[in-house]
Amino acid sequence: ISSRSPGRSPARRLDETDEAQLERLYKPVFVMKPSSYKCSEGQTARFDLKVVGRPMPETYWFHNGEYNKEEIFKKSLNKISAYARDSGVITCRATNKYGVDQTSATLIVKDEKGLVEETQLPEGRKEDPEEPECSPDSRSHVQP
Repeated sequence: ISSRSPGRSPARRLDETDEAQLERLYKPVFVMKPSSYKCSEGQTARFDLKVVGRPMPETYWFHNGEYNKEEIFKKSLNKISAYARDSGVITCRATNKYGVDQTSATLIVKDEKGLVEETQLPEGRKEDPEEPECSPDSRSHVQP
């Protein structure tokens, strides 16, 4: 007498178990989530993350729910010369064939009246690559 379940081969039971385990083990998971930022206009806000999964998940960035196609596949988001209009909820969604995960952080950019967004440099002249960054003292954790 066999101890097998009627109608199910051992291989079929193993396949079902493997698929559930693969999904649990390989779906995207954020192991480092981006922190919220608070800074002044003109500063750089950086959102770093670490996501794992197999195959390696693709990441997609959203600002206030709108997809940001320039930031596909990047593991960090840099808002260089952030402006008040950049304030809002920054969301990163990671996806692979086993699932989806997402995380969000808030960006608050203090409106500095009179800050000019367009370059004032003569045409053809390059800007200084050294952009001011949010310092640890000006970075604060903000609840979304």
